[in-house]
Amino acid sequence: MTSFEQGPASRSLRRLGLGLGFAASLGVAAGALASTDGGAARDAEALGTQPIEVPLESGLRLEYEGYFGGLHVGSARAVLVREGSRYRVSAEARARGILEWFSEWRGQAETRGRLSDEDVRNAAKLAPKPAMHRNRGEWRGDPRWSVLSYDEEGRVSKAEGSPPDEDELTPIPEGTTQNTIDPISAIVAMAEVLDEGGRCEAELQLYDGRRRYNVQLTDEGERTFAPNDYTIFDGTARACRIEIERLGGFRVERSKYSETARDRTVYVGRPIPGGPAVPVRVEIETALGEAVVHLVGAYLADQRIALEPGRDVMADED
Repeated sequence: MTSFEQGPASRSLRRLGLGLGFAASLGVAAGALASTDGGAARDAEALGTQPIEVPLESGLRLEYEGYFGGLHVGSARAVLVREGSRYRVSAEARARGILEWFSEWRGQAETRGRLSDEDVRNAAKLAPKPAMHRNRGEWRGDPRWSVLSYDEEGRVSKAEGSPPDEDELTPIPEGTTQNTIDPISAIVAMAEVLDEGGRCEAELQLYDGRRRYNVQLTDEGERTFAPNDYTIFDGTARACRIEIERLGGFRVERSKYSETARDRTVYVGRPIPGGPAVPVRVEIETALGEAVVHLVGAYLADQRIALEPGRDVMADED
């Protein structure tokens, strides 16, 4: 296992699918790693509404910009801290441009847990053991939050959150949330597999506290990217095709974007020489245009690569 603490080596943007974690592609709290004693769940509402701190000088920091039909629609960043088998991911994302004007959306997420060697050996049955997952966000002035607690085996022991819009959301089938993992833990585990030279092939049962869905990952081989003005990545990346089966917690009235989204692909490569494999690009085709997420910054110890060094990707724009 790689330790990002030792030397080099929102939810998503709503309806545009910038996966938090992978977008943060998709974005990730300071302090010690959480234990699994359920202490965090004793005051779930306070935890759910408390801002999530993204430690910019710790671990591996990734920064992304999202575009839809050529228009800038989102910014995100995520920080991954590894200590042995344990991981902590903190992420934040926000809308930009016309999407910001329309929604004023911002979101944050955090996951803490641990990985086993089995996750690398058997990618088709990823079994990371999350300890806690929480997300919070605001859409059109409406705040939402959720907190998931897990037992020692990584099974959901408690799910709490702000009241859902039951008249607007599809119900989550009873008994389908227990043998699930949160989306960020799935991303961390899959990145570990690819970092060890494995293929992007897995079936995932995911639950983020509000939505329950299954994801099928298919390896589409490698693609070489040439330099351009939108990303820091230049090189070869592995393509992971994503198919989503919605089970519950999604809006009954699906948007034109959501209804026609297809050919979802995440590309995983190594932007930092000798560093870990991470998401470097996301592409989603829809009837209204293509959504693309570009990696614009990668920071690991003294290795710092960015399109605009010193720029805060999450800052307000004039």
